[in-house]
Amino acid sequence: MENKLKEFINKYPFFCDILETLDASVYFCDVNGRLLYISKVAERLDGYTNEELYNRTVGEAYGLDERTSPMLLALTTEKPVVDKAFRYVVNGREAYQICNARPVFINGEKVGAYTIQKDVTQLMEVIEQNISLQKKIFLPNRNDPEESRQGQDIVGIDHLIGEHPLFKECKEMAIRAARSDSPVLLTGETGSGKELFARCIHQNSNRRDGPFLAINCAAIPETLLESILFGTSKGIYTGAVERKGLFEEAEGGTLFLDEINSMPLFSQSKLLRALEEKEIQHLGSKERIKINARIISSSNVSPQDAISKKQIREDLFYRLAVVNLMIPNLASRKSDVFLLISHYIKLYNERFQKHIVGLDDEVLHFFLNFSWPGNVRQLKHCLEAAMNLVTDQDLKIKIKYLPAYLLSGNNVNTGGYIQKESSFNRNRHRKYLKPESTGVFSSIFQKEKEEIIQALMENQGNVSKTAKQLGMHRQSLIYRIKKYNIT
Repeated sequence: MENKLKEFINKYPFFCDILETLDASVYFCDVNGRLLYISKVAERLDGYTNEELYNRTVGEAYGLDERTSPMLLALTTEKPVVDKAFRYVVNGREAYQICNARPVFINGEKVGAYTIQKDVTQLMEVIEQNISLQKKIFLPNRNDPEESRQGQDIVGIDHLIGEHPLFKECKEMAIRAARSDSPVLLTGETGSGKELFARCIHQNSNRRDGPFLAINCAAIPETLLESILFGTSKGIYTGAVERKGLFEEAEGGTLFLDEINSMPLFSQSKLLRALEEKEIQHLGSKERIKINARIISSSNVSPQDAISKKQIREDLFYRLAVVNLMIPNLASRKSDVFLLISHYIKLYNERFQKHIVGLDDEVLHFFLNFSWPGNVRQLKHCLEAAMNLVTDQDLKIKIKYLPAYLLSGNNVNTGGYIQKESSFNRNRHRKYLKPESTGVFSSIFQKEKEEIIQALMENQGNVSKTAKQLGMHRQSLIYRIKKYNIT
């Protein structure tokens, strides 16, 4: 019976040729768990040859059994194992794999099993290095107070740039939320500054002396999230070492779960249990470990949409969104564009040793009319790109220095960027309406608008100072700002 699978492999050699085209390790075993075939990718990864492993059991070759080997698990249970993440040690090297295993039947008779495995060892090493680096950067050094202060300055309230009433209110609520340990859910479009808000809340909380660790749930394969969050046990496989998860690493500090709406629902249920019980278990262990980390999460989809589309479990949402801050997009706080331009020009002047004092009229007009679907991040990258291209003789950024993707032909007023309307902005999006281009009054209106824009730039968006400079009442200026759709 155990030779039928080998007979099949020998009878149809093209079958193995097909397997060799896969960018993944492939293993076959018979009903006794003896290896019949490993692919070239598996040979390179494990340091064995197909001939060396032939007829050896999985236990002899890799020290695995049906609890720790997905292929043996599929063989004994006669059920497929899908997207299983597991570690093993081979030739002194620890490998981390995501695998899919299935039993093999020929004419209704079980003859063995196979597994197709994708090596993610380097990805896990990068993730672990990233976590280690975050701890070094954002965990204050108690032996060096000056270094600690410098680390704290990175995430200060001053880095939340904006004076628009919507944004100021959001900043004020963030500072108030920092006073407790209640979970916070930050909702906002991509690029609106959710992680900056999370760092600000941490820095202004009583957990500021603890670590701030962030993980992007959309960037990690779902099969790896569980071990990253909860850790692994020493006894989960031969040669395994005890690994703490992020909940333990963030002990006494803050754990930021970015784009929580991208976390698989199955993982969300385990997260909910951990938050409710304030305990976790390492993978492969029954020991319960107490946790003490504040959870801040973010979503780039509105709560209603995320729940209705089953991107976030409703019960988890109520647990995470004890405090729910809605971060306004840049399109809804256009007056802050002036402050942001001034900030980033100053930043890149120092970094690139330039002497730019502002934007020329055409670029300014474009910036105010553009909807900035990528929000502050897009504006920042746009200015960085332009500052790389300006010459030493330039004092202002010109339209020709802007990234090409922003522009469509010669029509720089509308822009060629694909501007998708988000769920946050459907009810408040206002399209820029240019004054009529005929008549003497339109020229007067256009001139007045340009004077207001220039004054706002000079006063970094401060409405009161701008009104005083223009010699008009503050309310009159606010009326004109709305009339010309400057904000």
